[in-house]
Amino acid sequence: MDTPFSYDTISAGQNIIGRSAEIDQMTSALEKDGRHVTMIGPPRSGKETVVRESVERFRQHRHKFHLCEIDLFNTRSYSDFADVFRKKMKECFNQVNAGSVLPFEIDINAIPDKKLIDLPEIIAGEAQTELVIYFKEFQNIAFAESEEFQLDKVDKTWSKQKHVKYILTGSCVNMMKTLTEERKLFYYSAAQIDLQPIDKKLVCQFITSNFMRLGRIIEIEEAMKIWEITSGNMWYVKQLCAICHGMPIGYVNRKNVNMAAETLISTHTPRFKQTMLDLTANQISFIKAVIDGVEKFSSADIMEAYRLNSSANVFRIKDALKKKEVMTFDREDKAIILDPLFEYWLRYYYFA
Repeated sequence: MDTPFSYDTISAGQNIIGRSAEIDQMTSALEKDGRHVTMIGPPRSGKETVVRESVERFRQHRHKFHLCEIDLFNTRSYSDFADVFRKKMKECFNQVNAGSVLPFEIDINAIPDKKLIDLPEIIAGEAQTELVIYFKEFQNIAFAESEEFQLDKVDKTWSKQKHVKYILTGSCVNMMKTLTEERKLFYYSAAQIDLQPIDKKLVCQFITSNFMRLGRIIEIEEAMKIWEITSGNMWYVKQLCAICHGMPIGYVNRKNVNMAAETLISTHTPRFKQTMLDLTANQISFIKAVIDGVEKFSSADIMEAYRLNSSANVFRIKDALKKKEVMTFDREDKAIILDPLFEYWLRYYYFA
């Protein structure tokens, strides 16, 4: 049976909730000459949904292009990057060449490493078409950087290409911020798409209307409770709703939501516990301060209350938590725990 609460597939079309602004921004960027796109967001926050819908709209607007997807998840060195990049460029070349009126030849294996990043433009130019290169987990390109492979050169080369658009997405929020905000790579040549929290009203409407479509009743108060537990993260929302839907009931009340929440949290608790095992006592104390609503961490009373020792130590703690991708900090230096269900677990289970 088709269910709107499927959380193992990418949402598309009318099933997309609350991402219209981001999709409009990305589609507009793709349609502008010389503009690429960067998008940062934690795992399962909607990046691929936005990319696929934007690319589809770009196609519907009568743009002719070939899409090439490159996942850098397994990249840990330049040789890893070169291997996957060459492989994907070969696949892209074969795809483009198969549809060309006049087939052409490019010996991709003969392209030297120093010209590797020119390959998309070479292929697109020869085929007189446009390529859209969609990178997943782009932050891992940092592991490929060396004396022979400099990311500032990659940025300059790609910014000059006329027939290729790059979509650069990454799930390691702080690593991506280091590349795009601190080092200013792809900063001027790319539009930055920021994933915003999904409006509570849209999430609650999604929950109540789809339970009704499935022959179940859930009141708005219970839908709001689901939003509170998940902070509107649609991956978690759909998991929680799927658990409720699997119960042999016709009316979803607060008891059912709480039971489903216990099931959802117990499913993810091993992952959360492993995260905590990897933290030091000082780092855990800092997280406790964040959960308690502390915003100024370097005052003497806060450092004493949470055993943070010194301002220098606070800086080191923040840096360590960023590197572990537990939290990030906005432009006002406000701490943000990246996983909303992890934050709920910390607040009502770990520190309860």
